[in-house]
Amino acid sequence: MASPPVNELSGDFEFFGDALTLRANLVSWDSDAFGVPVAQIADVRVRDASAAMRDYGAFRSWLDARDVRIASARLPHDRLRESMFLEAHDFRFVEMVLHPTIENLQGLVIPPHDLTVTAAEDSDLPSLRSLAERVFRHERFHVDPRLDPKIGDLRYGRWVQNSLGHPVQRLLKIEDADQLVALFLVEHKADRSAYWHLTGVSPACQGRGYGHRVWQSMLRYHQKSGCERLTTTISARNVAVLNLYAKLGFRFLPPDMTFHWVR
Repeated sequence: MASPPVNELSGDFEFFGDALTLRANLVSWDSDAFGVPVAQIADVRVRDASAAMRDYGAFRSWLDARDVRIASARLPHDRLRESMFLEAHDFRFVEMVLHPTIENLQGLVIPPHDLTVTAAEDSDLPSLRSLAERVFRHERFHVDPRLDPKIGDLRYGRWVQNSLGHPVQRLLKIEDADQLVALFLVEHKADRSAYWHLTGVSPACQGRGYGHRVWQSMLRYHQKSGCERLTTTISARNVAVLNLYAKLGFRFLPPDMTFHWVR
């Protein structure tokens, strides 16, 4: 027997059946950015593929009732039963993401650098938002051929624009003298780790040897703050930056698959 598919208090979708478990929710900030309802699947488990086909109808009805135009799902790389199930329902694979991580940051010898890393201020937002709208080209909203890449530009620009008021994320700017070189959006956690939500080098500085200097500057910045471990997420198609992480001594956690459904 399955539980009722919709949590009426939140409007989230929750289906717990013998064949299928599926939880989803509307993504308010993407919906606001794109001007259409956007949803994400938070969890999907397929135990009986044939019976799950029948149960999926409840989720499709939830999408239709809310006029969702874009839905996404991210699955661990080995969840092939679920990935095939989603593809049978018009979800399409758009990217594999890797999770570079580095530990024992306090024990690393990091060369000194001449770049400055400081917290962004309100006056920095126009230039940082402009950078964010121009620098991200490898991730899912820019490579899905069914989507206008301008929505990706808008998404990352709005993310940066709204980040100064975020309770846990911190927007940093990296400069070479008076030149803006890069931005990082970071989250420090209670276990002395940090997560890099956004990392981007200005297009004007790309191909000029700044990448290695910027990432070393950030490692040193976190080392000085007492951080022990760093993690981030990157598209597998961004080969140049993957090689940079490898050169800096990062290791890679198991990857995830990303899927989009577009009405």
